Amino acid sequence: MGVIQFHVQRPDLLAKAGSCSMVDFLMYDGRIAPADVLLQGDRMICRRTVSESGQFRLSWPRFSGGSQVVHSTSLREQSEPYELELELARGQLSRLRNQFSIWHGSGLQSSSRLDELIRESHRSFRAAALRAEVPETSAAAAVLSMELSAQAADMLCEHYVSQRIEFRRQRSPRIPVLMGCHLNEVPQQESEFLQTFNAVQVGADWQSLESQEGQHDWSRLDALLEWAQERRLFVMGGPLLDLTQDSLPTWMRNWSRSRQNLQSFAADFVETVLGRYQGRIRHWEVITGGNRGGAFGMTEEDRISFISAVLQAVRGVDDTVQVSLRVIQPWGEYLSEVPGSLSPIQFFDTLRRCGVRIGEVNLDLRLSQSRLRCLRRDPLSLSQLIDHWSLFQIPLNVMITVPPLLDNSGVIHRDDWLRSALLMCLSKERVTGIWLSDWQGGTEGASLMGADGQPDSSLKLLQKLTRELLW
Repeated sequence: MGVIQFHVQRPDLLAKAGSCSMVDFLMYDGRIAPADVLLQGDRMICRRTVSESGQFRLSWPRFSGGSQVVHSTSLREQSEPYELELELARGQLSRLRNQFSIWHGSGLQSSSRLDELIRESHRSFRAAALRAEVPETSAAAAVLSMELSAQAADMLCEHYVSQRIEFRRQRSPRIPVLMGCHLNEVPQQESEFLQTFNAVQVGADWQSLESQEGQHDWSRLDALLEWAQERRLFVMGGPLLDLTQDSLPTWMRNWSRSRQNLQSFAADFVETVLGRYQGRIRHWEVITGGNRGGAFGMTEEDRISFISAVLQAVRGVDDTVQVSLRVIQPWGEYLSEVPGSLSPIQFFDTLRRCGVRIGEVNLDLRLSQSRLRCLRRDPLSLSQLIDHWSLFQIPLNVMITVPPLLDNSGVIHRDDWLRSALLMCLSKERVTGIWLSDWQGGTEGASLMGADGQPDSSLKLLQKLTRELLW
């Protein structure tokens, strides 16, 4: 077991950022090593199952409120503790300068304000590094450097997004991206929906379609599909199976104790659904949460075998249907909570190496309070995530859950995050679809329509972007 220690000058900031339960190290080859964290006064002790060097990642508060994940540079094990604030400042500045160099070398136009922010961040970091003999002064300068790096990273992404979108619009006035939303029934506020979206994901879970063994209720799905097709909306079906929770029909509970029985029944259900809607729904999100798991006591090997068998059944029904797989917590937060060793991208790569044909990847961004949440990260992290997954050379969909509001003061922060995430997705050519998780009545995230039937500010933001960039 490997151990890395940190000396913490500002434990109050560490506490302000929230729990240390999702602290990890990002290894050079993409592996994620979760860490068990013990705080003893001003000492942070991180125990890992590996002893290799890696980038330390944890949440840290912003001056403007809220928190986001920050990175150190790659750290090796040593007997003496690292200075936490100094190493995080070093990592954030290094990350900023590396990305600036890459984008600037590709033609990005900077600004005097961005250049000044980078210089100020470097100046503060230099002061922190040179005053290490006075820990309080060093930590204060390091914290300031982190904030300046964060501000510069936000501005860098704004420049990148605006220039990339302008470049895309020079080739086509309207960006060719689907804007969709998940629905379980025909929306009452139809005009609001059609002003915002050109695609719909129709809910098709096992429990609602086959609550009694062998007796399928297609009425809801048929009505929703008919409504969508009459309005010429692109339709995605699913997800059919959720491996993060036990969402099976009651009658399946006894059968689910056997892996072979569960796999057989699941494949049969998928074949039945795809057979009924063959030719009408050309894109299916068959399975969600395969990388995380959490249901039926499946190991990673069990889930890989299960997904392979189910998708093989899909190909047996229709070899031309487009199949997508949803990746829950794509930055790998789940590795700190559930047993496993494969990062999200390693899990997907393993499936591909096993011969599983997957046409698209759906990246789930869920900033809700649910157990499947993603930690809040800056736009640069989202950009790097999309670029990383783009290496597979297949289309990407980004599935967004609008962050819930804890009070009215969070509206501006929530809408700012949503706007930056949407624009970053629109700037990436590999992103072919942006999908919102809930229209109205959600329990784990914010709905686009309020309980009073009036559009939320997040919906108005979506409509504005749709008018300006998509339609």
